[in-house]
Amino acid sequence: MTAKTADEWKSLPWKKFQKVLFRLQHRIYKAAKNDDSNSVKQLQNLLIGSKCSKYLAVRQITQLNVGRRTAGIDGISSLNPKERLLLVNDLDQMKNWKHRKLKRVYIADGKRKRPLGISTIRDRAMQCLVKYALEPVYEAYASEGTFGSRPGYSTWDVQNRLFQNLKASANGSNKIILEVDLECCFDEIDHNAMMSRVTLPGVAKRFLRTALEAGVLKERDKTLKSTPQGGVISPLLCNIALHGIENLNNEWAYSRWYQRGFRYVDDMVFILKPGECQERLLNKVKDFLQERGMKVSEAKTRFTSPLSGFDFLGWHFKVKAKNNKFVCYPSEKNRRQMIKKIKDTMKNSKYKIKDRLEKVKVIYRGWWNYHKYSDMKQINLWSIREWVYRYVKKNTNIVGKEIIEYLQSIFNGHTYKVNRYPAIGGNLSVYDGNFVFWSKRNSKLYRYYLKKTGLLWVELYGQ
Repeated sequence: MTAKTADEWKSLPWKKFQKVLFRLQHRIYKAAKNDDSNSVKQLQNLLIGSKCSKYLAVRQITQLNVGRRTAGIDGISSLNPKERLLLVNDLDQMKNWKHRKLKRVYIADGKRKRPLGISTIRDRAMQCLVKYALEPVYEAYASEGTFGSRPGYSTWDVQNRLFQNLKASANGSNKIILEVDLECCFDEIDHNAMMSRVTLPGVAKRFLRTALEAGVLKERDKTLKSTPQGGVISPLLCNIALHGIENLNNEWAYSRWYQRGFRYVDDMVFILKPGECQERLLNKVKDFLQERGMKVSEAKTRFTSPLSGFDFLGWHFKVKAKNNKFVCYPSEKNRRQMIKKIKDTMKNSKYKIKDRLEKVKVIYRGWWNYHKYSDMKQINLWSIREWVYRYVKKNTNIVGKEIIEYLQSIFNGHTYKVNRYPAIGGNLSVYDGNFVFWSKRNSKLYRYYLKKTGLLWVELYGQ
């Protein structure tokens, strides 16, 4: 690698590339909204053939994604600037692209290990390019009840919607919750059923089929029918496969539909009013999933009262029987995972104690920020602080006063705003062209600034 090649990569007009990509995605979104499938595919071909999209796809996979250094079966975990430029040129060969087999990796998920199928960097870059073309189409018809893996949306939107439906003024104490858990969602998705719902040009669709059927190395026969969990495009494909399930229990009232199902990728809950038939809704869910090759987990799917509480997306939601007040706070499982992570970090003798404390600071602050719109006073957070204090005092010569100062910088000074997240209302999308709204929400695709004239100028965000 030469300095010239590195400078060439760094000096590329990334902001201009982002603008070109976004304009194409916005046009795809508008065409999909108008049910103009011919224009959609023409614009998708333009996007897939655009050098801007290819540069951004390679940059996203090799430099920006959290798991960018995870190697596939080729053992390559990173690319230098020269190799990135070569990969950009390789993405021209979609027609002849052969997706390589996946590498099996397991990650901890509570008491069990969740299997992931990791593609090579080259295959992930091609998946990212196809995702750029497919995502605006899904955004054009995505419903109000789906939030996961959608640009501009987050788990906080779900948290706020549940608050609106279960608070005292909404008679939340009288309602029933259906918690739905899918049995091996990604392993069971029917490829044919899903591909029939995918809008892509022929070449891109064939590539997507090869990606779905790549299979895990040495396990291809067992994984041929599954959807790779861990791929760049996997969450989007799951959204496409499950689209509509969140609307099965919607209610028509006052000349509009009220959303009563909420889905975050494959996690979902439904809200029922008193007197509504529970079995009827459950049968609807089962029939919907059967058409797509999936089924519910009978052991984990259940009806529950908000007065008893239920866990969803790392929170425990509950309506207090005493005053019908809605509360939301970190679930016991989520808190235990955080505590275990901190203890494992502190016991890791590869690092100095002060370095371990810095890592704990990052873990705890990240955990707190996720829960900053929940009622944190409902749980005990002193136990982990006291454990860290005793561990440091026992294993180092650091004086007690200095230890307390360290712990105050880690565990003190955090604030929270209960149910104050400004959730997105209606069925909006980052591709809908509402520049002012999305820039105010600090979307990664936008930024805005105010000039002396008082006029709002909006431009695309780029780095």
